Amino acid sequence: MVEDVASIIEIEAPRERVWRAITEPALVTQWMGCLRFQPVVGQVFYLQPDRARRLAGDPTDGIACRIEMLDAPRRLAFSWGLPDTHVDIRLRNIPGGTHVRLVHSGWDQFDDREVEGIQGGMGHAWHAVALPALKAVAESSLP
Repeated sequence: MVEDVASIIEIEAPRERVWRAITEPALVTQWMGCLRFQPVVGQVFYLQPDRARRLAGDPTDGIACRIEMLDAPRRLAFSWGLPDTHVDIRLRNIPGGTHVRLVHSGWDQFDDREVEGIQGGMGHAWHAVALPALKAVAESSLP
């Protein structure tokens, strides 16, 4: 059985500020490298890992995603690529800040060998790159 990719980070900022960082288009671009992100259920946006294309606003070869749920200021969920896997980000108040739990699921539709490298890479990308970038954005001098 293929396990979900899960990552947790604690951010020293109020949950409302973290919510802004995960839903305001200009801020989402800073930590997740998105194009065309709008916080609207059904909205399609693109994760563009190619920096030059991202700066040019070009979604070519980007990963198409679709917003599935917005529950301010607690939860953002979106599909990831085709066939879809799913990313669920949940925010919870803790003393001194916000507990962020991200789960990337839907891997069971693939053969174990197919996803072994992808899943490990996704786990690293969420845990070591994207969530620390989210933390930096949310803990910055946002009002």
